[in-house]
Amino acid sequence: MTQGVIEIRGLNPDYNRFRFFINNFTSVDYNLDSVTDSMPLPQANDELNVLTKTAGNSLRISVSWILTDEDSTVVLGNSVNDDAYSGSTAASLSDLTEANGSTLKYPNGTVKTADEQARFLIEDFQNAGVEFRYVIVVGDTKIDKQGVIERLQLRKSGQAPVTYQASLTFLVGDVVTVTGSQG
Repeated sequence: MTQGVIEIRGLNPDYNRFRFFINNFTSVDYNLDSVTDSMPLPQANDELNVLTKTAGNSLRISVSWILTDEDSTVVLGNSVNDDAYSGSTAASLSDLTEANGSTLKYPNGTVKTADEQARFLIEDFQNAGVEFRYVIVVGDTKIDKQGVIERLQLRKSGQAPVTYQASLTFLVGDVVTVTGSQG
C-alpha cells in the first residue's frame, strides 16, 4: 500500500473479494463513542457526579474524497488473508458482467474513470447482507480495523471533468451473523 492511501477490503470468501483504494482523500474523521451515564447526587457539586460506563465503545471512521479519473486502476482482487474466515481467493473484475450476462462491466479489466468508480462502489462493493465484512487500512497511521460499510454517499458535480464528492462511513466491529461470529 502506498503512503497516504486508504484501502478498503472485502473479506467474504465467495464474493466481493476486492480491494478499493482511495488515493486523494480530503478528510478522515475518527468518532470514538464511549457511552457513559451520569448520576448527579442531590446537593453535591459536579465532582461528586457518579459516572458509570454502561456500554462498550463504538468507532466510526468517515472518509471523504473526490472521485476523479485515475491513471491506474483503484480496484484489485483481494488475496490478502485477513482472518480465518476471509479466505485467500481474490475476486476478478472479469467476473462482473452486465445484466445480460455476456458483456463485461469493466471491459479493460480496470476501474479508473470517476464513473466506473462510482458504479463499482454502488453495484459491486456494497454491503448486501449480514455476512458482508470489510477491513479499512488507513495509510500512514497503520490503523487496520474490521467492520462494515455503514454508509456511502456520492454526489456528482459538474459536467467536465467528471468528478464526484464521495464519503464513506465505516463502522468498526465484529460482524456477527445468525450462524455466529465471522471475525
